[in-house]
Amino acid sequence: MLNIKFWFPLLWLTLPLAAGQHYLSPSEIEVSPDGKLLYISCATAGLIKVFDAVNEKPLAQYKVPGITGLALAPDGSRIFAACNEFNGRLAEVDAKSGKTLRTFKAGHTPVAPLVSADGGTLFYCNRFSRLDQMNVHALDVASGKIKASGRAIREPITMQLSRDGKFLWVVNHLPLMEANLEHVFTSLHIFNSADLKSVAKLDMPPGSFAIRGSAMSHNGKYMFVSHTIGRFTVPTTHLDRGWINTSAVSVFDAIGQRYINTVLLDDTMQGAANPWGVAVTEDDNWLCVNASGTHEVIVVNLKEMLARLDAAAAPLEVMNDLAFLYGAKHRVKLEGEGARAIATKGAAVYVPMYFSDTLNLLEMWDDGPGAAVALPLIDAPAQPSLVRLGEMAFNDATICYQNWQSCASCHPDVRSDGTNWDLLNDGIGNPKQSRSLLYTHKTSPVMITGIRAAAEIAVTKGFTHIQFHQVTEKVTDGVNAYLKSLEPVPSPYLTEDGKLTKSAQRGKKIFNGKAGCVQCHMPPYYGDRKMHKFGLGSDSERDREFATPILIEIWRTAPYMYDGRAVSIHDVITVDNIYNNHGNTKDLKPQEVDDLAEYVNTL
Repeated sequence: MLNIKFWFPLLWLTLPLAAGQHYLSPSEIEVSPDGKLLYISCATAGLIKVFDAVNEKPLAQYKVPGITGLALAPDGSRIFAACNEFNGRLAEVDAKSGKTLRTFKAGHTPVAPLVSADGGTLFYCNRFSRLDQMNVHALDVASGKIKASGRAIREPITMQLSRDGKFLWVVNHLPLMEANLEHVFTSLHIFNSADLKSVAKLDMPPGSFAIRGSAMSHNGKYMFVSHTIGRFTVPTTHLDRGWINTSAVSVFDAIGQRYINTVLLDDTMQGAANPWGVAVTEDDNWLCVNASGTHEVIVVNLKEMLARLDAAAAPLEVMNDLAFLYGAKHRVKLEGEGARAIATKGAAVYVPMYFSDTLNLLEMWDDGPGAAVALPLIDAPAQPSLVRLGEMAFNDATICYQNWQSCASCHPDVRSDGTNWDLLNDGIGNPKQSRSLLYTHKTSPVMITGIRAAAEIAVTKGFTHIQFHQVTEKVTDGVNAYLKSLEPVPSPYLTEDGKLTKSAQRGKKIFNGKAGCVQCHMPPYYGDRKMHKFGLGSDSERDREFATPILIEIWRTAPYMYDGRAVSIHDVITVDNIYNNHGNTKDLKPQEVDDLAEYVNTL
């Protein structure tokens, strides 16, 4: 259980609305109980915007540095903000004044804060944590102490409480399994909300990854999860009819705690890429899902969808049927880019636009949604820099042929998606792992086979051969600038003050000495920009050379090896070094293996 202590209250202030302020990046939204006020977290500005929903204008903004998520107390009196990555914290903010009342330590990257119906418990999870640590927590609001903790598998990113408050549904962002299996998928956990003891683990459908949002129906019967479905088992020869990626919502029976089915949001000839926020209207008539990559809201007639699912065939047939929701959904084009969070109240649907610093408003009618209207969150939004334009392009699926995917579809948050892909750059029938793009411009050659001499070439070829579209030099320049701007997240395997544990200190000596890892994984990026052959390939690639991967941020990019066969660094050191060519690890004692893995996970 985490040791939660009070921190000294943050210096707080209510800021005047400033023209020309830098990017806001609105990313989360909460609606007051009476529907009159909206609270919108702005990720890059580090503040909460208070928006008057009646008069449709901003009212105030509260400075909350490093904000990553927010939740509103049931009575609307307080806001709970999750903040920061390394050494994260929770801030309790007075909703009326913006004053920070209390602040608590909250571990690495707290996200998805959620308040119980009685206001007494604040649930949150640590997206990044050691795999052997608890990462789902229940904090007693009155005392400020953690009263229960549980453990999800990998990067818990979105949570929902059952309507009776007895169960907490927690969904993992990415799979954690061998990527060379026939089926690869992420999962969700159900915990008792009182003690966070695990009740059930439910698998998402095959190919599911990049979980972003979830919602519970207001009648408490259904749980909805938005995600991408990757068609990992086929070569990436074309995009038509969702050959590579499709966008989906999986439906769960919240009472029976079982998986029901998965429906696709795309159309036959047009994708709805990068599904993100999910919301259900208060009358349970409409399911609303952001297609972030295509800048749309997909609005589904919920009763019609459920009726079709009741009469449907096997789940695999439904999740491959791009026509399943025809006549039961509307695609509403949004004004701006970056639809991530979504909230509903009465007949209103609210969507903050991450890249446009605006709020979109849709009004629901009996027969579906009206057109989206953009409402400004700032008087004069900042003009995007080259880096910002590159980030926008990286997440923009409208660049892609038929809008099926963006760069972010296979590289969520610009990292790995935990799967293998059979790309065309080295033939067909030899899938290889999706890799993190961190520091790729500094560690050429790139791609696992080193087939691209530089990251700039890989970026251009990615648009050509994966998105099947020729883009301008301005687009590639922007994406390259964005990738170059990335910095690693500090490892959760470090101590609170950012230092090595005693085990990692011992492991560092083994890394640099007995195991000889440093010969190929040398600072500062822990790679050597060379190709090596260790006889670890499979089938026809047994004697193939592969580019040395860098080890920076390796703790978040499992599984490992070129085909994703190893789930942990411990497996890389032991199981997957049978010839003792991949470092001198064969004679390491069990404790030395543990220490070496500990050190590598701190990089």
